[in-house]
Amino acid sequence: MNTPITYSDNLNDALSAPELDPQHLVVANELLSGKSITQISELTGLSCDQVTAIAERGEIKRYVDSVYMSQGYLNRVRRMQVINRVIDEKLAEAAETGVFSKRDLLDWLKLLNDMDRDSRPKAPTTAVQVNNQTNNYSSLMQDLLGDKS
Repeated sequence: MNTPITYSDNLNDALSAPELDPQHLVVANELLSGKSITQISELTGLSCDQVTAIAERGEIKRYVDSVYMSQGYLNRVRRMQVINRVIDEKLAEAAETGVFSKRDLLDWLKLLNDMDRDSRPKAPTTAVQVNNQTNNYSSLMQDLLGDKS
């Protein structure tokens, strides 16, 4: 099961990533600007196959993803600001009119809480397998030796 990659995961990956080759960075930035493989090929003098190979590299994909996730409403800080502003407006409206939907306000607070939780680094989990070999071994030995005690 694939777990979703969060903004903080992307940031941590970007900070630990090796430096990008300058030519690869040019290709990545041209992809981000919306140019096609053919246009990038003509611009850089590389073949379409070379541009595609660069675009498919893991570090290039991570770079493009991290830049994309930091723009517009995909930017976690910007989304948090919008949510905070909506919550402030709902509280101000409730104070003015004395009427508000608790469910609506709780939904916004839940969204804010979920975003906060998703932005934190994940604690590593460890799976533990317990084998009851003593009983299995004893049972096997009793069966083999014919001991029915």
